[in-house]
Amino acid sequence: MKIIHTSDWHIGQIFNEYERTEEHLAFFRTLAGITAREKPDALLVSGDIFHNPLPSAQSQKMYADAILGLKEASPGTTVVITAGNHDSGSRLEVFKELWDMAGVKVVGCLSRKAGRISWKDHVIRVPHASSLEKTAGYIVALPHIYRQNYPVSGETCENVDSGYARQEAFYRKMLDTVMEENTEGLPVVLMAHLAVAGSTGGGQEDFVGGQQDSVGGLDYTPCSIFPDGFAYLALGHIHHPQTVGRKGKDDGMGKRIFTKGKPVARYCGSPVPLSFDEDYGHSISVVEMEEDGKVTVREDPVPCMIPVLTIPENPVPFSDALEALESFPDDRQAYIRLNVLIDDFLPQNATMLAMKAAEGKACRYCSMKVTRVQERGTEKSWDLTAEEIKASGPLDVARLYFRNRYGKELDSGMADMLSEVIGEVQRNMKED
Repeated sequence: MKIIHTSDWHIGQIFNEYERTEEHLAFFRTLAGITAREKPDALLVSGDIFHNPLPSAQSQKMYADAILGLKEASPGTTVVITAGNHDSGSRLEVFKELWDMAGVKVVGCLSRKAGRISWKDHVIRVPHASSLEKTAGYIVALPHIYRQNYPVSGETCENVDSGYARQEAFYRKMLDTVMEENTEGLPVVLMAHLAVAGSTGGGQEDFVGGQQDSVGGLDYTPCSIFPDGFAYLALGHIHHPQTVGRKGKDDGMGKRIFTKGKPVARYCGSPVPLSFDEDYGHSISVVEMEEDGKVTVREDPVPCMIPVLTIPENPVPFSDALEALESFPDDRQAYIRLNVLIDDFLPQNATMLAMKAAEGKACRYCSMKVTRVQERGTEKSWDLTAEEIKASGPLDVARLYFRNRYGKELDSGMADMLSEVIGEVQRNMKED
């Protein structure tokens, strides 16, 4: 079975007040071209189709046009779309039956009948793109599920907490369900939108460097949770393309080959950079699976129409950063973030000066990355857990943040002002 794996489109994102229609349209043209060339049996989109759960009419039309374009590029390809944490699963499924008639399978929510999980609804038979009577393999299509929302199946697992036990039992039940139909031992792919332990980077707004964030961070799922019967895990959620846990063998021609064993867990990554931390190459993944368990993965690059740049490379005084922006080529497209080093505070008109320096240029000034002199060479000191925040008062948290951010104590005037605001908010909450 051959698949194209993509995810995290984030249609409708407004990037520092700039809308990104042309960038997404360029990506969809690239993806349609790859699909026409490869003629895969399935094209998988593993969540975060939209950037927010209430996409605009323009975003929804772009999505519909893109899917129809992909089907036109390869009519025999089965398209499978699952919801991510940014999507509204129920909204994504509004036209599910209509999409099904076009060979597009949409899974926005866990399927339930009479209050029980309908396991078979998440198993999708994939016919060969060139011969619809023959079966190429199977897709287990799952939307984003928070760990506490995994259903209780009565099964238990050793050495994991109850949340992990439910999660592991859930994937085992899904594999058992697909194997009831998969009597020929064909490849089985699991689509999931979650963070897997060992994944790194990506610029996601809710995780830092692939590590657990102590406040509001992601729960990382161990790879051991997934049973060995899956050939490939088509993952979404992390924006940096990577294979987790297994290295495989480079064939010298841009492909990485994996022999039968543990599932090949892969993030294809986002097709466009979604933050300034995502200044790496973006791509989709072309994956081929054999019945003997061999899996071949190839990255197909997605050209970046408007790159994200932080200039200069190292933090410099504001005047020098401004000069770097003024010297930036007039005809070069880019989203620009200035890398600024300061002793105390930025000039009050810093943003206006930066916007003026970018006037008449093709680049788009966005923001500043500010480093204070006292922060250089020091480690982050503020690392509160959620429990510690709950046990602290709002003003205590503000003092800790200010001390960590600016390297000095919150002055009495600002503390008094914050105390007044906190008191007013608390009074209004009691009245409500």
